[in-house]
Amino acid sequence: MSHPAPPIARRLAFLAVLLGALAILLPVALAPGASAVEGRVPASPSVPDPTPSPSTTPATPTPPPPSAQVALARSACDSVRLTARTDNTAPLTYRVADEAGNVVATGTFSGSVDRVLSLSTGHDYTAAVGPAGAAPLATSSPASLREACPVSVTADAPGFDDPCGTQADAVVAPTIIGVDYRVGGTVLAPGANSAVGMVTVEASARPGYVLKGPSQWTHTFSAEPCAASAQSSPAPQGDAAAAAPPPAAPPAGPAPGTSQAGPSAALAAPSAPAPTPEPEPNDSAPRSAAQPAMQASVGGPGPLEWSIMIAIALAGGIAFWLKTRH
Repeated sequence: MSHPAPPIARRLAFLAVLLGALAILLPVALAPGASAVEGRVPASPSVPDPTPSPSTTPATPTPPPPSAQVALARSACDSVRLTARTDNTAPLTYRVADEAGNVVATGTFSGSVDRVLSLSTGHDYTAAVGPAGAAPLATSSPASLREACPVSVTADAPGFDDPCGTQADAVVAPTIIGVDYRVGGTVLAPGANSAVGMVTVEASARPGYVLKGPSQWTHTFSAEPCAASAQSSPAPQGDAAAAAPPPAAPPAGPAPGTSQAGPSAALAAPSAPAPTPEPEPNDSAPRSAAQPAMQASVGGPGPLEWSIMIAIALAGGIAFWLKTRH
């Protein structure tokens, strides 16, 4: 008669069965396709599907953002010059605004722009460039039109006084408001300024003025001396008066108390020449030695003068008697 196995023996037998099963299944699990029992054909490995996988489309590169440059500068009294350029082919918009943000000029361009814009004075202006309705790509520095507009003036040509010699040579600077005349950097006073040799006069505008027209003149002063003037000495009048011959004496008439018969003698008497008056001597001329003797004899009528006067009176009486006796 058999006896049942004790519980410990049964447990050991069950554990041995589990270990054997693990020993059989563990190599199969670690090496797939290998035969767990000797003489068994191993399974063939799996072949991958030859169907190609779908290709991946490359992503489109993002273009760089456009760039731009802009500049604004004062070009005249009441205008500014706007220059801008961009590497973007799309049109861009420029806007010019004052210091308060008020847009005073706007426009569009492609590639580049160079324009002169007329604006009001007394403000500072800034230009911005960018796409329409978007943030600007570039902004310029402020351009100021606050300074007053300069006044345009014309410089008159200076005068050059160039007589003989060099004593009186001078540059005559005109008086023009807003203009200075300079010679070698020295400002000339209005009017005559002494000069010599080659002189170049330049006109320059004072602050607040701008010149138009010519502003430089050159002149070479002559150094030719003045010619010596011949001094003519007038002949003294005293010598001429002394050299003049004395006046001729009148012809002698008939002696007093004598009478000529006949009318022919009475008619011949009036034709006697009258005494020639002596020339009045010049007080300023020197007197000669002969003049005092002549002047001493003119004090009163002499015998010759009385004879002439009596002859004239007798001739007049005879002529009157001949005409009235019939």
